Amino acid sequence: MNVQLLQWGLFSFMIGMVLSLPLAAVFYQKSSPMNKVFTNSRKLKSAHIDFFMQGFALGLAFLLEMSLKTEFSLYIVIPLIYGSILNPTILLLEATPFIRSSYRFAHLFLRATSPLALLFAWIAIAIWFLPLYLDILLLFVVAAGGLVILIYLTKSSKNLNI
Repeated sequence: MNVQLLQWGLFSFMIGMVLSLPLAAVFYQKSSPMNKVFTNSRKLKSAHIDFFMQGFALGLAFLLEMSLKTEFSLYIVIPLIYGSILNPTILLLEATPFIRSSYRFAHLFLRATSPLALLFAWIAIAIWFLPLYLDILLLFVVAAGGLVILIYLTKSSKNLNI
């Protein structure tokens, strides 16, 4: 089993716990020094929740491995850990004024790679573990959602041209 999934999941969960302290300071104290560090309280709250969610997702991946008595390949584990830790980090960076400074390139790089890594890892897990009929159903749901979005975008662009 990839114990790293469990370790990084616990790490992500603990970061979510630690973020509850500045989150409380930002929301409940008007003149807190944390308000200077975290200028966007909504993004801080999103990062706090996302660190919890990603920790649980890594724990779920570990349970999948354990229950099926198999081990994920490294091409799944590495993007899964990378995306699970750095995806909430994007929100944490957006909660601070650092994204307007020299950290902007790192922020843009993370925004481009982290969600793609998570998407790749979870699609690979779904293809690997779900039966064929559920893979086909998942593909149908994604295609239907894409079609709904495409129809909405074409209708909204026609309304803008009027």
